[in-house]
Amino acid sequence: MTAEEIIANNPRAQVLLPRATYDSAILGVTSDGRLIYSESKLLIALQDIEGKSYEEALDYYATSTIASLANGNRFSPIIATETT
Repeated sequence: MTAEEIIANNPRAQVLLPRATYDSAILGVTSDGRLIYSESKLLIALQDIEGKSYEEALDYYATSTIASLANGNRFSPIIATETT
């Protein structure tokens, strides 16, 4: 399923903006309709699409992206941290 299809099927899900940057990091959706994003893909998108260095992407991710999720919305996305 594409990011567009996942979002269309879950209209209450909170998406990260701008979608042009973050949709590529969507892994899927939970049974209760929350989007699941890949942390590593979010950082890659900030670098590739937004033109940030790794350090800038990490700082932006920590101070803006993660901070925006602290609203307590039950439809806030989940950020999955992959381990190797």
